[in-house]
Amino acid sequence: MHPVLYADLTLCLVLVVCAQSPSCPSLCTCVFHDRSNSKGLRTVLCKNPALTAIPIDLPCDTVKFRLERTSVSRIFRGTFSAMPELLYLWLTYNSITILHPRSFTNLSSLHELRLDGNLLSTFPWEGLRDVPRLRTLGLHNNRLARIPPLAARYLGNVTYLDLSSNRISTLPNDLTALWPLSDATQSQRSVVLGLQDNPWVCDCRLSTLLDISKAPESSLVLLDRFLTCSEPPDLAGVPFQSVELTRCRRPYAVTSATKITALLGSNVLLRCDATGYPTPTIMWIKSARPNLYNQDAHESPRVGIRWSAVSLNGISYRDAGEYRCRAQNMAGISEAIVSLNVVGIMAEYANSKNSGKQQTVEKSDYSQKRPKQNSSLLPRNMTGKPYLPKRVIKIPKASRDKMKRDRTAVQNLPRKHFLIASENPLHKRQTPHVSMSILT
Repeated sequence: MHPVLYADLTLCLVLVVCAQSPSCPSLCTCVFHDRSNSKGLRTVLCKNPALTAIPIDLPCDTVKFRLERTSVSRIFRGTFSAMPELLYLWLTYNSITILHPRSFTNLSSLHELRLDGNLLSTFPWEGLRDVPRLRTLGLHNNRLARIPPLAARYLGNVTYLDLSSNRISTLPNDLTALWPLSDATQSQRSVVLGLQDNPWVCDCRLSTLLDISKAPESSLVLLDRFLTCSEPPDLAGVPFQSVELTRCRRPYAVTSATKITALLGSNVLLRCDATGYPTPTIMWIKSARPNLYNQDAHESPRVGIRWSAVSLNGISYRDAGEYRCRAQNMAGISEAIVSLNVVGIMAEYANSKNSGKQQTVEKSDYSQKRPKQNSSLLPRNMTGKPYLPKRVIKIPKASRDKMKRDRTAVQNLPRKHFLIASENPLHKRQTPHVSMSILT
């Protein structure tokens, strides 16, 4: 069965039981107010170690419910919804570790909620939306380690808040700003705050609280005005009234440029400046990848100023993207973004591509683009016919020797004589026409 449907059915069952059986639950005692019959308003007290769950047959006319020193460890959704007239809810010194955020549904009239002496390490602050008339909230002697800033949204009408004897070391400034404490003329009520017996760290996060508590006309009343610091070591044991603290300032980060376009293989320097108190720390994060970048962080001689630089040498396309400069201190976080765009062609890729293209061209020229011989440009012999390149023919050694002797004989002739073989009329029919020129 769906949990929400189960809770609604449980609530309906509780209402029916309440209407039909207004008697006091077992293991509990009831005290009537102003009347002695069963129709009067009453206080219900459940104080038995054997009780492990809150009774479901609680009377509808209960105005005060006390659950003390039992073995109850969890408060479920809508546990008290059958008591719409409830004004006081005390769940003190039990073993409660978990409170459902909707534990207080249908308790719009509730004025006082006490959870002292339990084992709560967290509290569902958003659950206070169901109790808009709440004035008193007691969380004394639990295990709370921190109060989130969102708690300030739901404590606007609370005039008594007891956080003593927990493990709280600081309070968010938003929490102290929810009450008009600094101007007593505008505030028509006093706010009582219990903070004693906590390990307070006296830094800028407590500055607002200390300033308000020291104001001569402040409407803030501390249950224990002799609060002392536990940390830092130089302030351990020092009373709040003697401590001077600087206000926290959220960091502000800014980069030297928001967009950078760089050539492939070049060097790029990214710089970020941040201000804030305490002096913020700086971290560089590349978007789309969870890696952090080595950085050189420098702190200015002036408190609260820091700058950082990241050096990218021989950048590649993988270095392109958004780089976030994150500045952080105890007051908050600030980010500035610089976008890096890389342009150019990789040298190795270009060389290999050009080399491949050159080889392709050479091969093509060799196989397909042989130079064509133009007969009009070839040298011509004495007959006017084009002179064609000689073919290489292997000649026997004896023939080569004879040709050499003939060439020598020709060279020894006078330069003005030329040997020309012409037509012989005697052998016109037997011998074809032959023309030859010998150049000397």
